[in-house]
Amino acid sequence: MKKGFLLFVLKSIAILPLGFLYLIADFIAVILQYVAGYRKKVVRNNLTTSFPDKSLKEIKKIEREFYRFLSDQIIETLKLLHISDKEMKKRVEVVNYEEINNSIEKGKSAVILMGHYGNWEWVQEIGRYFSLLAYQASIYHPLSNPVWNDIFVKLRSRWGAHILPMKKTARTLLDKRNQPWVCGFIADAFTGYKHDDNWIEFLNHKTWFIYGPEEIGAKTGADFFYLDMHIEGRGKYKIEFRKLIPQDESQPYPLCRQFWREFQKTIERQPAYWLWSHKRWK
Repeated sequence: MKKGFLLFVLKSIAILPLGFLYLIADFIAVILQYVAGYRKKVVRNNLTTSFPDKSLKEIKKIEREFYRFLSDQIIETLKLLHISDKEMKKRVEVVNYEEINNSIEKGKSAVILMGHYGNWEWVQEIGRYFSLLAYQASIYHPLSNPVWNDIFVKLRSRWGAHILPMKKTARTLLDKRNQPWVCGFIADAFTGYKHDDNWIEFLNHKTWFIYGPEEIGAKTGADFFYLDMHIEGRGKYKIEFRKLIPQDESQPYPLCRQFWREFQKTIERQPAYWLWSHKRWK
């Protein structure tokens, strides 16, 4: 399918009011969970092993909420093709961003660590709050389909962030060590391989984690922040920044480890809004 035609179709859908699009999302949720059974075994296994103290009734409730969230995520991402800055500002509240700007004003860069939680595509709204002194970057993993890849790059660069392919991120940020930058890392990807000793106990699982963001930040003297997302209603989010301060520096990569501790608290607070459909642990 050609890019121009696909964009026309997607924009024709995105122009519809969110209220109507959420009706479509409700239908998608039923299809995903009950008709297609999209990764149902993976979702159930992830939830039951992460929350062994929860009853089957509680697990099923989280499952229903998860599939509804996943469907809303699809619709809300599509809506980025046709949503005003004014409406985005009403739907995404951003607090405590001043601390990041304080770092920028001091000439320091900022590493923002977050997870696949809530609407991570709407997180790009934060770009409007940061000092113009900083080079802003967002990382993405290029898609194999060039048409969809171009569309997602378009969506993610709406507020002016530079979209960096994952393989070029470290070199680009290290080359800009003389200029403050702000870069968000979706840090809840797992290595899946027991190739070193860098693991943490996370949601009742022994979890190996990526630590590249801490290596990049350490080399450039960056400050580290956790992006916490609160879901306050359908299509209503509150983003809060907290400076990451390690509780234990006796092990390697204490800032990444602190991210995982903070992230577990977020998931335990509202468990349905993490991406449970991925095979998290091998």
